[in-house]
Amino acid sequence: MKILSKYKSYYKSLLVLAMPVMLAQAGQLATQFADTAMVGNYGGEDPIPLAAVSLGSSLFLLIYLAALGLALAITPLVGEKYAVGNRREVGYIFQNSILYCGIIGVVATIVAVALRPFISVLGEWMSAPGQNIELVAEMALPYYDMLVWSIIPLMLFLAVKQFLEGIGNTKTAMWITIAGNVLNIALNYLFIFGKCGFEAMGAEGAGLATLVSRIGQMVAIVAYYYLSPRLRIYRSFFAAKGFKLSYLKSLFRVGYPISFQMVLESAAFILTSILALSFGEVAAGAMQVSFSIANMAWMITVAIGSASTILVSHIAGAKQHNELRPMVNATYHIGIAWATIMAIVFIVLREPLATLFTDNTEVITLTAELMLLIAIYQFSDAIQGLSISMLRGLQDVKIIMPIVLCSYLLLNIPIGCILAYGLDMGCHGLVIGLIIGLSSAALMTALRLHSKVKEVE
Repeated sequence: MKILSKYKSYYKSLLVLAMPVMLAQAGQLATQFADTAMVGNYGGEDPIPLAAVSLGSSLFLLIYLAALGLALAITPLVGEKYAVGNRREVGYIFQNSILYCGIIGVVATIVAVALRPFISVLGEWMSAPGQNIELVAEMALPYYDMLVWSIIPLMLFLAVKQFLEGIGNTKTAMWITIAGNVLNIALNYLFIFGKCGFEAMGAEGAGLATLVSRIGQMVAIVAYYYLSPRLRIYRSFFAAKGFKLSYLKSLFRVGYPISFQMVLESAAFILTSILALSFGEVAAGAMQVSFSIANMAWMITVAIGSASTILVSHIAGAKQHNELRPMVNATYHIGIAWATIMAIVFIVLREPLATLFTDNTEVITLTAELMLLIAIYQFSDAIQGLSISMLRGLQDVKIIMPIVLCSYLLLNIPIGCILAYGLDMGCHGLVIGLIIGLSSAALMTALRLHSKVKEVE
């Protein structure tokens, strides 16, 4: 009770900011659930459509997260200036953020198009006698194409979203994201199964629904920005002379280590999904379902982390250093409590959750086994995610790069491959590699954050 009393105000500040992000993430989670579950049910006993979504989304996710990491630099830079009341500087940062995200969107799209042939190459490379991996790759291509064309509208949406979060407005993006997710699920029903006169498109239909909903989200948030009287002051500072290379450099300086961390961490998960293809379409489908379920925990951790980034950046900007450690501790309390709940849910409900995505008994059985391992890494995943979010708020991001290199390239992937192939543990060995990598990242990022807080106190 004494702890609750001591940290009550910090819990409240975190949850007030985090709750809208949590709801938006929950909506995003619902969309991911819907994509995987609807495509899985479209395939029925056939696991190939589910494996196709896994393959297409795996490659796309790597590109998307690289772009997202760069965009996340906007929030701490805006938050620091907003905390000291420098509205003109906030306006200039946001003006340059639009150009910054536009450039990222174009470059990311070009890269994604250039990497498109890799899906077919991967399908041929991973093929083995008795497997249908080539068919999986063929089905994944049109789904991937739809996701690629959604990158630019998504980046423009993120430019406004991250700016709004930097000034403490998390509710607007929440409502727009939820509305976009509802639209996505409705369009999934029409496009995947061919309802109301539409042709049944299967996995490609899920991609088309995502494209349309992301365009809608971009239009909605841009309209809100231009119609909101509260944001008029920031618009008044927009001018041609406001575009400066120094702002773009500052955004990139903070963004590229974040992007590097997100890509390398996600690459570990993505490579795990891709490697699962070598064990057949059942293994690939089970890994896709397992990670879709695991995202339920991760998305809420991201929301808590986003709130901590905003609050820590405000504390740092206002130089209220005595508030920093209590905020860090409160963030860990909430994150670990959530990880505990999710670990229990994943263990107890592992089979019922798997049946939401597919009717294939082999996929369900393997998914249930993998969920026991995924429950274990909930704690280390939460600690490393929250530690990195708070380091981001302090703009102490360069140290993250060597940490993730060590955790994922030197430990996670090699150990996972040794267990999976050398010791014949299959998918189970790949997930154990993730547990080791995440645990290493959790330890090192937590130690770095502790050192940084001690330094500024």
